Amino acid sequence: MDWEALIRRELGTMVPYTPGLREEEVRERSGKDRILKLSSNEHPDGPFPSAISAIEAELPELNRYPDGSCRALVDSLAERLRVSPDQIAVGSGSNEVIRVLSQALLEPGDEIVFAWPSFIVYQMMAQLFGATALKVPLAPGEVHDLPAMLAAITDKTKIVYLCNPNNPTGTIYHRAEFEEFLAAVPPHVLVVVDEAYFEFVTDPEYPDALEYFDGIRPLVVLRTFSKIYSLAGLRIGYGVMPKVLVEAVHKVREPFNVNSIAQVAALASLADDKEVERRRSENQEQKTYIYSTFDRLGVRYVPSETNFVYFMTDKPVEVFDALLLEGVIARDFGTAPALRLGIGTPEDTKIVCEAFERIVASLGGI
Repeated sequence: MDWEALIRRELGTMVPYTPGLREEEVRERSGKDRILKLSSNEHPDGPFPSAISAIEAELPELNRYPDGSCRALVDSLAERLRVSPDQIAVGSGSNEVIRVLSQALLEPGDEIVFAWPSFIVYQMMAQLFGATALKVPLAPGEVHDLPAMLAAITDKTKIVYLCNPNNPTGTIYHRAEFEEFLAAVPPHVLVVVDEAYFEFVTDPEYPDALEYFDGIRPLVVLRTFSKIYSLAGLRIGYGVMPKVLVEAVHKVREPFNVNSIAQVAALASLADDKEVERRRSENQEQKTYIYSTFDRLGVRYVPSETNFVYFMTDKPVEVFDALLLEGVIARDFGTAPALRLGIGTPEDTKIVCEAFERIVASLGGI
């Protein structure tokens, strides 16, 4: 069998998404019982109590297919976000919404523009459908360079991705910059704003992209229940977009693409604004604790509007390995001079800071 001839050419240069190490691997390697998995930006608390109750109530119904239209969740989201139900597409994580948008829009010869480093899935989906992905380096401070992204747009550009807050740096662009960008972006370009971490933001100058959504402008806003709502294991997210795009997405998405448990858990979580605020506040407190430790130890970092901290190191491999021996799983980027560290519980933060004390002492700085 000539497998090369059988498999799509686009897959030849693609690298599969690599998740972080499993806790079991690190437990064997470090010899520690308590392992802190801080590599995937998961919230340390479990799902909301309301979500757990909804999940338990749904279990006897798992012999039935889920609602293929996610009607109850879509209606609740539409009311909450003040958009029409036909302007919402729900997916198996916002990842799937990125994929089906790419499938619906991109053809060979098309281009996408996105910041770098940012979420690698934008590039992967462009490659999958034969489009060219143009990376625009972040500006000093590890922030989106919106003027440079505008300059990278050509008549072949179909999508510009803005990850705000950005993964992996945790940075944001501000309202005035975004408004200037929207005013200048050509009308043939779809602007996709990925707001997976927006619930963690405390900066008053953060531009909520939904405030600019009118159903006519070529603008998509992506959000997820994986982060502050702690439903990462159920895979559910959504996009707010013009009706014509929702119709296109429905043509290419999988039937029954969002499982029943995910739907009821997301719906039950939506109303608990008090718990969202508690988690946002606690996350901010833990970041402040980590910042103070990093400041004292001379560790360079980027102030974050998310539930993770991106820090610089001239010894990324050594620091990553040293953290593993401490039972802490960070996210590495190969030989890039930085690592990403998720925010855990207050107890996790104390353990992490003590680990950094020992690592900086043993390595003579990082």
